[in-house]
Amino acid sequence: MKIFYKLLDFLKNPEKAPAYQPMKFSEFFGLLILAIIVVVPYAYILEFMGMDQFENGLGDLLKENKWIIAIFGIVLAPLIEEPIFRLHLDLKITSIWYSLGLSLLFAMAIWFPIIFIGYMIFLLIRVSSDNPPPLKFVVYFSAAFFGLVHITNFKDFDYGQYFYYIPFLVAIQFWIGLVLSYIRLNHGMKWAILFHGVYNTIFILPAIYFYEP
Repeated sequence: MKIFYKLLDFLKNPEKAPAYQPMKFSEFFGLLILAIIVVVPYAYILEFMGMDQFENGLGDLLKENKWIIAIFGIVLAPLIEEPIFRLHLDLKITSIWYSLGLSLLFAMAIWFPIIFIGYMIFLLIRVSSDNPPPLKFVVYFSAAFFGLVHITNFKDFDYGQYFYYIPFLVAIQFWIGLVLSYIRLNHGMKWAILFHGVYNTIFILPAIYFYEP
């Protein structure tokens, strides 16, 4: 599959496209398939390893109002998370300021790793001094934080006792963060937001439809 090799090349050496091009349906669909064929088996592996012991807060929200999940996950999450975690990947000062501002607002609403804000300030200083860090570092670091913030999905997670489980529990989001980084740097933010929304839809709507209290 051509898109697989394009994504693989990007992961080895991330680069920003000289000009953004609209995504073809075949590429959009191909990336969705690549995302899903990693995510679904991995979820079963986590269950086999006994990591389903950690209660996901999604269940509580589904009990209260399952359509809140749909609106937030399909619409609001992509519109909030993509500018925070992917906008600054072009290493432009204005993009970094925008991502930093949104991350500060996000930090006021829920738990957020304070080190990410420090990382954004570091980027701002480096780019302002015409000495940006390697794009590969920025892509992987941002994807790691995108994964890490999703540990808050787990209800009453004991970080001190189960810290060694964290990389396994957020690996799916890390993977999706890398896919979204590829889209953002090759096709632009709007395509990353759209892909994020469609990806979430694939998993959220069945969860809502088949949910039984």
